[in-house]
Formats: sequence, structure tokens, C-alpha cells
Amino acid sequence: MSSLSPVTGYEIPRNSLAWMLFAQVAVIAPHLVRLPWWIIMVCFACGFWRVMVYQGRWSYPPRWVKVCFVFSGLIGIPLGYSKIYALEPAIALLVIAFVLKLLEMHHKRDAYIVILLAYFVAITEFLFFQSIPYTLYMFATVVMITTALIGLHQTKSHMKPLQTFRTAVVLLAQSIPLMLVLFVLFPRIAPLWSVPLQTGVAKTGVTDVMSPGDISSLAQSDALAFTATFETDPPPYGALYWRGLVLSEFDGKSWSQAPDLRRSIWRQGEAPPEWSNNLSYIGKSYNYSIIMEPNQQSWLFSLAMPVLPANRDYVILRDFRLAAVKPVRQRIRYALRSSLEYRIDPQLTNFYRYRYTRIPAQSNPQSQSLAKKMYREASSPQGYINDVLRMYHFEEFVYTLKPPLLGGESIDEFLLQSRRGFCEHFAGSFVFLMRAAGIPARVVLGYQGGEYNPSGKYVAVRQFDAHAWAEVWLEDKGWVRFDPTSAVAPERVERGLEAAVAGENTFLEGSPLSIFRYRQLLWLTELRLQLGSIAYYWDSWVVGYTPDRQMSLLSKYFDRMNRQRLGSIMLAVFFTVLGLLAVFILRKRSRAVVAPLDAEFLKFCRLMQKRGCARKTGEGPFDYGARLALYTPELATEIDSVVSEYVRLNYSCAGNNSAQPNIKSLRQMVRALKIRALTTRV
Repeated sequence: MSSLSPVTGYEIPRNSLAWMLFAQVAVIAPHLVRLPWWIIMVCFACGFWRVMVYQGRWSYPPRWVKVCFVFSGLIGIPLGYSKIYALEPAIALLVIAFVLKLLEMHHKRDAYIVILLAYFVAITEFLFFQSIPYTLYMFATVVMITTALIGLHQTKSHMKPLQTFRTAVVLLAQSIPLMLVLFVLFPRIAPLWSVPLQTGVAKTGVTDVMSPGDISSLAQSDALAFTATFETDPPPYGALYWRGLVLSEFDGKSWSQAPDLRRSIWRQGEAPPEWSNNLSYIGKSYNYSIIMEPNQQSWLFSLAMPVLPANRDYVILRDFRLAAVKPVRQRIRYALRSSLEYRIDPQLTNFYRYRYTRIPAQSNPQSQSLAKKMYREASSPQGYINDVLRMYHFEEFVYTLKPPLLGGESIDEFLLQSRRGFCEHFAGSFVFLMRAAGIPARVVLGYQGGEYNPSGKYVAVRQFDAHAWAEVWLEDKGWVRFDPTSAVAPERVERGLEAAVAGENTFLEGSPLSIFRYRQLLWLTELRLQLGSIAYYWDSWVVGYTPDRQMSLLSKYFDRMNRQRLGSIMLAVFFTVLGLLAVFILRKRSRAVVAPLDAEFLKFCRLMQKRGCARKTGEGPFDYGARLALYTPELATEIDSVVSEYVRLNYSCAGNNSAQPNIKSLRQMVRALKIRALTTRV
């Protein structure tokens, strides 16, 4: 492209433009992984063109070029996203408007719009992440944007970007006390990041369908699933079975939920369903709270068996598992009480007996024959279960993260041929063998175990803790948990996945940089636990600072707290802090403005004002001295000496700004005048 002459008019200060471009790159960078590549190219082209305009090499783009940019951006949104009316396309549209406005900065008001758009784009990152690193990063971008705003009000002679940056940091630092007051006391509303993400966002964690290999793939992730904090010491590691999903339908290869489960729910405040009487708690219970990461699904995780929560947003379904009324699209916190010893459904109706023994008639015939043979040889259902568990334990079954692929008759191939599998292979085949013998059974999905953090006093459960086990119905006992994985690899239940697969070295094999692969380094593990506890408290007290948590916290320090009292306290603290800041700033400014030389002359002026002759606004020293000489002729000599000395000292350093005049002589003259005035009658 040939060089074009620049368009004359308003020219944004170089200092402000530089920080504006830095801020543009900073706020868009986190969105690059979510933007189509052609929108990224539009962003780069607009920024580059704006730099060339400022340097005078190019002019502002003609109308047809702007139309091409707009067309590329708007067409790129439907091409890059499967759904137009969703969150990510809306953010992409905001980013496009932000970068295109750079080419329209003909006036100062255009620069204001660009800066305001930058603030909005920076906030949108909290829709996806609210962790401490992202918060610090976004604070740095806000400092850049504020620096650009300050630079916009400076002249071209200000060529010190670091000085402008320092001013922005000071301004934002001064706002922190007020921000903290508003955060703690201001009535809580739904945060921006509670806006639902589009349904096309990839789901992480346990899903509602289990096929061979699903959980073994999930076990290669170290992403956090949830954290649990207990009021007392947590249960032993082997007792941490986090129940999430119950799968009762089998199509020959995959297990899934029954379609009618959500029709029957048990919710606080409503008449309990008849089947709620089928649950009884036995023994010790645990009180705990869970902070759960978003998974775009409605199931929740709890120790079995949970007591019905007081929060109406959470319900218990017919299979006695916990669920949310709405899908979990943001991090949530819920409090629970669970009993590890319980009895559910001691009697089973014919309908449920049929449901939990149903398998496809022609599915996996060899396994069905094996189950019937073993059941005939067993003395009782409990004896049959023990025989199946002994088969897993004593025969050549291997617990591995790299199971072979299975065909259409997956149960037959696993039990009679490969005998290598992960927890879903053992749980699925175990339930199939139970049903083939006419014993009601079902698959349970969730997590098992978790890492206790002594610094934060919580249990962190990650995706590699995902697990599958079985529940078998026995007469007069109800549903009883059996974990066939423990018969093959007991270390999986007692010490975790890493210990279970230590021999094959496949733990987080796909994530070589994961910090969990280096637990043998004690200092690194200690650092990880400390950072984890900090992140936990951040999620608990900042991200999870809900209206209920706010009222609970303030009620500890203020009796009978309500919204009206909270508003009054907030206004009182707000104006108190604002007043203290104003006094501090004004006092600091007054000290900075008045120089020592001027302070001595002002003492002289106040002395003369007391004698009835105040200095007029804008009146110079010589004119004031001449008027004083006429008003008080008896002090004319002393007045003339003070004025002449002040003028001499004031202008003696006019050529050297760094020099400080010696005001000792002026101070002595003012004192002498004060003494002379005391002895002279007005």
C-alpha cells in the first residue's frame, strides 16, 4: 500500500494512545482461545492501521474499507459459532465493536468510548474465570486502561508513560478501601459471571451415560471437581464415596439413567413423598459444605446418605441422590449432613424389582450363563456376591488406565477375554452378573477419595478421583454398596488412583506438566497445598460471597441484621471513609501548595489583616505594601523591609528551580514587625 497523507484534526496524545493499544491487547488476549481466527485477524488489522495513522504513514481508512472490516466481523460470528444467541458470540461482537472504534477516533469523545469499551471487555473475562491469577491479570489491565484515560488529559509535552502509570496505580489504590466497604456491606446481587454460558460449552466431569473407557479418559484430568469442608475431622479416605448418579438402564454396552427419575422429587417445604419413609439413618453423621465447580448439569455430589437440604434449590430424587433444580452453570456452595450408615428401600416393589434386574435378553450370553451357573452353586445371594468378588480378586483381572477396546458384547469380552479394565468395567460387569442371576443391582457414578489439605482444612476432589461402583438390593437390608474395584485393586480405594496404577506409570500420562505428577517432591507438594488453600478461601469468601453468606457474616457482629439496617450501616461507613479520604487528600494538598517562603509572607498578611487592612484578591506585594504604608505610617519602614525582602528572595532563584532561598532574614523581619506592632497603637 502506498503512503497516504494523514488527516489533520484532533490528535490523541502519544502517551494515551500507547497505553490504549497495550490495554487493547491485554483485554482481548484471554478471549483469543474463544474467538475465530478471522475475528482475531480483524482485531490485529484495526490495531495496526491505527498505529500507522498516528505515525502519519496512512490516513484513516475510507468508507469501503470500514465496510469490509464490519462485514468480516459480523459474518465471522455466525461462521465461528454454532449458536448466535449465546454468550460467546455476544462477547465477540463487543470485541469487534471495540477494535473497530479505534479507526473512528477523530475526536476526544471517540477516545472516551474506546476506553469505556475496554472496561466492559475486561469485565467479560469474569464470565469464564474468577480465580486469583485471572483477577490479578484483569486488575493489571484495568490499570492500563486507567492510565490511557489519564494520558488522554495530558498535553503532548508529557512523554513519561511510567509517570502516568504511577498516577493510575495511586488512584486505584486509593479506591481499594472504599471498594472493600462496598463489597462487604453493599446488598449482594447476582454477579455478572452468573449469566448462563451457552449450552455448547464442553462439559467436564461425570456424565449421565457410562460406556467402557469413559471414566478412564476422565481420570487423565487433574481439574478440580469440588471441595468439601467438614465441621469435624473428615471420614477415613476409604469411606469417601461421593455419590452423584445412579444408572439403571443397560442397552448391551452403555449404562444410563432411568427416564422418569425427575418426576418424583423430595423438596424442603413440600409434603414428603411416600417413598421418603424408605430412608432411615443409622450411626454417626457428618456436617460439611461443598463448593462445586460448574459442570452444566443438574446432579450434585454428596456422601451417602444426605439429609434433605433446607435450601429449596436442591432436591432428593427417588433413587436417594442429590440434585439441583437448575443446571450448575456457576460455582455453587451448599451445606449438607450425611450419615455413612443407612438403610434405603428395605422392601422393593415388583416394578422396581423388574427395573433393576432387566437386561437385554440376547446381550452377552456367555456372561449370563456364567452368572446362572455361579448362582446355582452359591448358598445365598450374599454368598453369590462373595463368589463374584473372589473371582475378581483371585483370577487374572488387572486394574489399568489403558484397557483394550471392547466390541458389541463388551461384558463377555471383558470377563472372559481381556480381563483388563478400569472401575467402569468392574462396576458394569458386576451389576450385569447380579441382574443375570435375578438380583436387583445398579451402577453408581461419582468420585471416591480426595486429597485433604491441612492448611485449608478441606478435601479437594479432582476429576481423576472419578469412580464407579455398584449398589445391590438385599432382602431386609435394602440397597448395599459393593465396590468390585476394591477386590482387584484395594489400593485404589485406600490410597487413590496414583497408588493403584503406580506400576504402569500411567497416572496423568497425558499431562506431563501437571504438578500432581511430582508429589514425591515435598516442597512442591507443600507449595501446591498452600496455593490451593489460598484459592479455596478466595472461592469461599470472595467468589462465593452470596447474600445468605453476607447476612450470616454480618449477623455475627450486628444483632438482628436485616436489609434496612445493612443499608444504614453501609451509608454511614461509606460517608465516613469518604470523609476521611477527603480530609487526608486536602491536608496533603495544602501542605504541598504552600512553599516555606510564601508561608512567611502569609504570616505577614494575616498580621496586617488583624490590624484592619486585609490584602485584596490578586493584589501584588508592592501594591499591598504601599497601601499598608498609608494605613499605618508608623510601621512603614518595617513593612517596606518585609515586602522588599520577600520579593528579592522570591525572584532570586527564578533561573534555578531547584534552588531553595534562605528565608531566615524574612522570618526575622516578620517577627520584628510583630513586636513593633505590639508596641504601636493602631
